[in-house]
Amino acid sequence: MNEIMPMDGINVSGELIQVDVVASLTEELLKGFLKRLADNRINMTLFIGGEASGGIRFSCCVGAPDGERVKVLTEPIPDLKTCMKFSAPVDLLSVFPHRFSLKALGLSLMALGKAQIALHGFCSSLSALTFIIDHTDLDQASSVLQGSFSLHADSPRTLC
Repeated sequence: MNEIMPMDGINVSGELIQVDVVASLTEELLKGFLKRLADNRINMTLFIGGEASGGIRFSCCVGAPDGERVKVLTEPIPDLKTCMKFSAPVDLLSVFPHRFSLKALGLSLMALGKAQIALHGFCSSLSALTFIIDHTDLDQASSVLQGSFSLHADSPRTLC
């Protein structure tokens, strides 16, 4: 696919730690986890969650400096601690296609795959496609996606 699509901008989150729940949680454990984050003023940059058989599963990203704090907060709760997996540093790379289409998502996934850039997750909204990538792959992933889209000259969003 050698097509280039229009894009309104690109944004990078900065270095984050991804926290994945590798086993289903009860609603009570999820509420407790979220309360601990709120009580300790730890913000999530991204939260992707849903119901699975037997409970709730989710993935979230917190600032890299908060990664150790989150580990410490989960330590006293064995049921929570054993089902959490913490990643090496990641970044959220978001592109803002001129208009959302599955074609834009497919183009992005194909370009990242061709460049052998590992994805730890992705999500979309009406205005953005967001990819979770290794922090060490950020420059290459940015270049690959910018090569797949045409950035508008008057765009308010630019690469950070």
